[in-house]
Amino acid sequence: MKRNGDTKRRRNVAEEAEQGGGEDPAMWENLDRNFRQVQSVLDRNRSLIQQVNDNHQSRMADNMSKNVALIQELNGNISKVVNMYSDLNTSFASGFHGGKNGHDGGGAAGTRA
Repeated sequence: MKRNGDTKRRRNVAEEAEQGGGEDPAMWENLDRNFRQVQSVLDRNRSLIQQVNDNHQSRMADNMSKNVALIQELNGNISKVVNMYSDLNTSFASGFHGGKNGHDGGGAAGTRA
């Protein structure tokens, strides 16, 4: 399920890059790609949370025991998102400041996914 804000944000990033509003269009494309990766993990988390809730409401022992693995995956995904946002922040800051100072700011943000 896509949200209007998510689609609008991607369109604004693409338009900004096309209109020359950013110093480095490749930097904006990289940020857009990385935000989509983050959104994918967040969407998976939404699904995991729904599964955990469904299993909990069923009150069946087998479903409750499945929640252990689901919650472990959710915790791992939260760590991934934190790392991805940290990498995005670093990439954006270096690209933004590098572009203003004439340095190459097109470095890729690595993810630990």
